[in-house]
Amino acid sequence: MRILRSLLPIMFFLPLAAGAQPAFDAPPERATDGGFTLAWEADAAVVLEQASGPDHADARVIYQGGDTSTVISGLPDGEYRFRLRAADADAWADQTTVTVEHHSLTRAFGFFAVGAIVFLVLIGAILRGRPRD
Repeated sequence: MRILRSLLPIMFFLPLAAGAQPAFDAPPERATDGGFTLAWEADAAVVLEQASGPDHADARVIYQGGDTSTVISGLPDGEYRFRLRAADADAWADQTTVTVEHHSLTRAFGFFAVGAIVFLVLIGAILRGRPRD
């Protein structure tokens, strides 16, 4: 009887540790290039779904397995919902939303112009600094 009493607390907490639900690990809220990494903490294989609507009507599985992260890329502007569950569970354990907003065309041309100026200055410095015969 004494042994049973000492094992009772261990038996009570054992299912909680084994049944830990997967959870996202600091997911991004916003992405400006259409790509980002989703990471999670999980003790077993997981299922990751992506949807664009709040009701997950258009949800599709984008990852299933034992890894703890995946790279999402090539998304156009919009709001994307992701949800995560253990592979052997029926209920979703965690969800997150990521908003993709690419840089505007004006900003992209601004980056290009700055890069072109730096390139030309560098070429000028190289040509000017070469030794004269």
